[in-house]
Amino acid sequence: MVCGQRCSLCSRFFLFLFLGGGIALSIMCIWSCSFLDSGVLGASQSGVGLYRYVDDTGTCVVYSDDFPFTNSDQTARVCGLIAPIIAAGAGLLGLIQLFCCNLCCDRCFISCFFTSAQIAQALTFFMFNGTFCTVGFGCSLSLGSYYSIGAWGSYFLASVILCFSPKPDPLCCKKKDDEEEMQQEYTSPVIEPDEDGLHRAVAE
Repeated sequence: MVCGQRCSLCSRFFLFLFLGGGIALSIMCIWSCSFLDSGVLGASQSGVGLYRYVDDTGTCVVYSDDFPFTNSDQTARVCGLIAPIIAAGAGLLGLIQLFCCNLCCDRCFISCFFTSAQIAQALTFFMFNGTFCTVGFGCSLSLGSYYSIGAWGSYFLASVILCFSPKPDPLCCKKKDDEEEMQQEYTSPVIEPDEDGLHRAVAE
Protein backbone atom coordinates (compact mmCIF):
# COMPACT_ATOMS: atom_id res chain seq x y z
CA MET A 1 0.00 0.00 0.00
CA VAL A 2 2.77 2.44 0.94
CA CYS A 3 4.83 1.63 -2.15
CA GLY A 4 1.74 1.99 -4.32
CA GLN A 5 0.99 5.44 -2.91
CA ARG A 6 4.60 6.50 -3.34
CA CYS A 7 4.63 5.34 -6.95
CA SER A 8 1.38 7.18 -7.59
CA LEU A 9 2.71 10.41 -6.11
CA CYS A 10 5.95 10.06 -8.09
CA SER A 11 4.00 9.61 -11.33
CA ARG A 12 1.87 12.65 -10.51
CA PHE A 13 5.03 14.68 -9.97
CA PHE A 14 6.24 13.90 -13.48
CA LEU A 15 2.74 14.47 -14.86
CA PHE A 16 2.62 18.01 -13.46
CA LEU A 17 6.23 18.56 -14.53
CA PHE A 18 5.42 17.78 -18.17
CA LEU A 19 2.15 19.66 -17.94
CA GLY A 20 3.82 22.79 -16.59
CA GLY A 21 6.51 22.56 -19.24
CA GLY A 22 3.88 22.22 -21.95
CA ILE A 23 1.98 25.29 -20.74
CA ALA A 24 5.20 27.30 -20.62
CA LEU A 25 6.10 26.23 -24.17
CA SER A 26 2.59 27.09 -25.38
CA ILE A 27 2.89 30.60 -23.95
CA MET A 28 6.33 30.99 -25.53
CA CYS A 29 4.83 29.87 -28.84
CA ILE A 30 2.12 32.54 -28.59
CA TRP A 31 4.60 35.29 -27.70
CA SER A 32 7.20 34.28 -30.27
CA CYS A 33 7.79 36.58 -33.24
CA SER A 34 8.92 33.75 -35.49
CA PHE A 35 6.53 30.81 -35.66
CA LEU A 36 7.60 30.45 -39.27
CA ASP A 37 9.96 32.19 -41.68
CA SER A 38 8.39 33.75 -44.76
CA GLY A 39 9.13 36.49 -47.28
CA VAL A 40 5.58 37.85 -47.54
CA LEU A 41 6.11 40.80 -45.20
CA GLY A 42 8.90 42.40 -47.25
CA ALA A 43 12.18 40.95 -46.05
CA SER A 44 13.75 38.08 -47.90
CA GLN A 45 12.98 35.73 -44.99
CA SER A 46 11.34 37.43 -42.01
CA GLY A 47 9.90 35.92 -38.85
CA VAL A 48 6.14 35.50 -38.61
CA GLY A 49 4.45 34.67 -35.31
CA LEU A 50 0.89 33.98 -34.22
CA TYR A 51 0.36 37.44 -32.73
CA ARG A 52 3.57 39.30 -33.58
CA TYR A 53 6.00 39.47 -36.49
CA VAL A 54 9.39 40.91 -37.41
CA ASP A 55 9.15 43.97 -39.67
CA ASP A 56 11.69 45.27 -42.19
CA THR A 57 13.70 46.98 -39.48
CA GLY A 58 14.06 43.77 -37.49
CA THR A 59 11.65 44.95 -34.78
CA CYS A 60 9.06 42.61 -33.31
CA VAL A 61 5.66 44.29 -33.62
CA VAL A 62 2.00 43.33 -33.12
CA TYR A 63 -0.26 42.86 -36.13
CA SER A 64 -2.56 45.73 -36.98
CA ASP A 65 -6.30 45.30 -36.44
CA ASP A 66 -7.03 45.33 -40.17
CA PHE A 67 -4.41 42.75 -41.12
CA PRO A 68 -5.89 40.36 -43.78
CA PHE A 69 -5.78 37.07 -41.89
CA THR A 70 -7.27 34.01 -43.58
CA ASN A 71 -9.45 31.44 -41.84
CA SER A 72 -6.42 29.19 -41.43
CA ASP A 73 -4.48 32.00 -39.77
CA GLN A 74 -7.34 32.78 -37.39
CA THR A 75 -7.72 29.08 -36.52
CA ALA A 76 -4.03 28.80 -35.69
CA ARG A 77 -4.10 31.98 -33.59
CA VAL A 78 -7.19 31.01 -31.59
CA CYS A 79 -6.03 27.42 -31.02
CA GLY A 80 -2.63 28.63 -29.90
CA LEU A 81 -4.35 30.81 -27.32
CA ILE A 82 -6.77 28.22 -25.93
CA ALA A 83 -4.32 25.28 -25.79
CA PRO A 84 -2.58 26.40 -22.55
CA ILE A 85 -5.96 27.36 -21.06
CA ILE A 86 -7.30 23.85 -21.65
CA ALA A 87 -4.08 22.37 -20.27
CA ALA A 88 -4.40 24.54 -17.17
CA GLY A 89 -7.92 23.15 -16.71
CA ALA A 90 -6.49 19.64 -16.83
CA GLY A 91 -3.95 20.62 -14.20
CA LEU A 92 -6.68 22.03 -11.96
CA LEU A 93 -8.68 18.79 -12.16
CA GLY A 94 -5.50 16.85 -11.44
CA LEU A 95 -4.84 18.89 -8.31
CA ILE A 96 -8.42 18.34 -7.12
CA GLN A 97 -7.97 14.61 -7.64
CA LEU A 98 -4.62 14.64 -5.83
CA PHE A 99 -5.53 16.72 -2.78
CA CYS A 100 -9.29 16.59 -2.31
CA CYS A 101 -11.15 13.58 -3.62
CA ASN A 102 -11.39 11.01 -6.39
CA LEU A 103 -14.41 11.86 -8.51
CA CYS A 104 -16.30 9.42 -10.69
CA CYS A 105 -14.57 9.02 -14.07
CA ASP A 106 -12.13 11.81 -13.19
CA ARG A 107 -9.35 10.14 -15.19
CA CYS A 108 -11.55 10.23 -18.31
CA PHE A 109 -12.37 13.92 -17.83
CA ILE A 110 -8.70 14.84 -17.40
CA SER A 111 -7.78 12.75 -20.45
CA CYS A 112 -10.33 14.67 -22.52
CA PHE A 113 -8.69 17.94 -21.46
CA PHE A 114 -5.26 16.63 -22.41
CA THR A 115 -6.52 15.42 -25.79
CA SER A 116 -8.20 18.76 -26.47
CA ALA A 117 -5.00 20.62 -25.58
CA GLN A 118 -3.00 18.42 -27.95
CA ILE A 119 -5.46 19.00 -30.79
CA ALA A 120 -5.49 22.77 -30.22
CA GLN A 121 -1.71 22.90 -30.09
CA ALA A 122 -1.40 20.89 -33.31
CA LEU A 123 -3.82 23.22 -35.10
CA THR A 124 -1.37 26.10 -34.68
CA PHE A 125 0.38 24.69 -37.76
CA PHE A 126 -2.55 25.90 -39.83
CA MET A 127 -0.35 29.00 -40.14
CA PHE A 128 1.45 27.15 -42.93
CA ASN A 129 -1.83 27.13 -44.88
CA GLY A 130 -2.52 30.84 -44.47
CA THR A 131 -1.51 34.25 -45.76
CA PHE A 132 2.21 33.94 -45.15
CA CYS A 133 2.79 30.80 -47.19
CA THR A 134 1.25 31.87 -50.49
CA VAL A 135 2.45 30.81 -53.91
CA GLY A 136 5.93 32.12 -54.63
CA PHE A 137 7.01 32.45 -50.99
CA GLY A 138 8.48 29.49 -49.19
CA CYS A 139 7.83 28.89 -45.51
CA SER A 140 10.04 27.08 -43.05
CA LEU A 141 9.84 26.12 -39.41
CA SER A 142 11.13 28.64 -36.94
CA LEU A 143 11.54 28.94 -33.17
CA GLY A 144 7.82 29.25 -32.40
CA SER A 145 7.10 26.05 -34.32
CA TYR A 146 9.59 24.16 -32.19
CA TYR A 147 7.95 25.59 -29.08
CA SER A 148 4.61 24.29 -30.35
CA ILE A 149 6.05 20.85 -31.08
CA GLY A 150 7.57 20.73 -27.60
CA ALA A 151 4.27 21.76 -26.01
CA TRP A 152 2.38 19.07 -27.91
CA GLY A 153 4.94 16.46 -26.87
CA SER A 154 4.71 17.53 -23.23
CA TYR A 155 0.92 17.25 -23.24
CA PHE A 156 1.19 13.84 -24.86
CA LEU A 157 3.66 12.53 -22.27
CA ALA A 158 1.51 13.89 -19.45
CA SER A 159 -1.54 12.10 -20.88
CA VAL A 160 0.42 8.83 -21.16
CA ILE A 161 1.49 9.10 -17.52
CA LEU A 162 -2.12 9.79 -16.53
CA CYS A 163 -3.44 6.72 -18.35
CA PHE A 164 -0.83 4.19 -17.23
CA SER A 165 -0.03 5.29 -13.68
CA PRO A 166 -1.98 4.23 -10.57
CA LYS A 167 -4.40 6.72 -9.10
CA PRO A 168 -3.12 8.16 -5.79
CA ASP A 169 -5.22 8.33 -2.65
CA PRO A 170 -6.33 11.91 -1.85
CA LEU A 171 -3.83 13.60 0.43
CA CYS A 172 -6.41 15.61 2.39
CA CYS A 173 -9.29 13.13 2.57
CA LYS A 174 -8.32 9.90 4.27
CA LYS A 175 -11.12 7.38 4.47
CA LYS A 176 -11.84 6.01 7.94
CA ASP A 177 -13.23 2.81 6.45
CA ASP A 178 -9.80 1.92 5.09
CA GLU A 179 -8.23 2.42 8.50
CA GLU A 180 -10.87 0.25 10.17
CA GLU A 181 -10.34 -2.50 7.60
CA MET A 182 -6.60 -2.39 8.24
CA GLN A 183 -7.19 -2.70 11.99
CA GLN A 184 -9.52 -5.66 11.52
CA GLU A 185 -7.06 -7.30 9.16
CA TYR A 186 -4.24 -7.19 11.69
CA THR A 187 -6.35 -8.07 14.76
CA SER A 188 -4.82 -11.13 16.42
CA PRO A 189 -7.23 -13.80 17.68
CA VAL A 190 -7.33 -14.83 21.35
CA ILE A 191 -7.81 -18.52 22.09
CA GLU A 192 -10.04 -19.23 25.07
CA PRO A 193 -11.26 -22.58 26.34
CA ASP A 194 -15.02 -23.14 26.52
CA GLU A 195 -17.04 -25.26 28.97
CA ASP A 196 -16.29 -28.46 27.03
CA GLY A 197 -12.56 -27.84 27.16
CA LEU A 198 -12.39 -27.03 23.47
CA HIS A 199 -10.32 -24.10 22.38
CA ARG A 200 -11.98 -21.53 20.22
CA ALA A 201 -10.50 -18.40 18.62
CA VAL A 202 -12.11 -15.17 19.77
CA ALA A 203 -11.12 -11.87 18.09
CA GLU A 204 -10.05 -9.09 20.42
